[in-house]
Amino acid sequence: MLLPSYRKFWTRSGFIVTVCALTACTAGYPETPPLPALAKPAPFTPADSAFLQKLNEANMTLLALANSAKTNAGRSDIALLGTTMAKDITDTQAQLTKLATAHALTLTDKPDAKSQAFISKTQRLHGTAFDKAYTRAVIRTHTLIQPILSTEIITSQNTDVVKLAKDTQTKLADYKTHLQ
Repeated sequence: MLLPSYRKFWTRSGFIVTVCALTACTAGYPETPPLPALAKPAPFTPADSAFLQKLNEANMTLLALANSAKTNAGRSDIALLGTTMAKDITDTQAQLTKLATAHALTLTDKPDAKSQAFISKTQRLHGTAFDKAYTRAVIRTHTLIQPILSTEIITSQNTDVVKLAKDTQTKLADYKTHLQ
């Protein structure tokens, strides 16, 4: 008995008419506005490009020395540091290459002649002599690139470049602290 009463209510009331009328009103709604464009990273400046080239050069030299430290070091802590540095620098190089590629910048794939001569000379050393040369090279690289990193952190408008510079600065400071 309840079922026929229920049917009568819905069929007799203007419910169906109201629902149909309301669904016809949806055509008047305004269109959804388009989504805002994604923010593009700041373009590379000549200073950013020069920085990436210098960092690339320093990384290639340090990577070659770090790989040598794994086998040529006299102290086990320097050999372990070489392993850590090789992994860190390889990761940094991947980020560096990604940034350079995104901005159509071509990085060199070999150290310059002066750096290559130093690498070759150092790779021939073993034990304590290698440890001393390696320590001096890492500290010297940190000393030379530190002002470049600081300047890039302050002046660059590209957040990816600034992050890379800060990460590199932190890692080099850790390496220097470990070696002193």
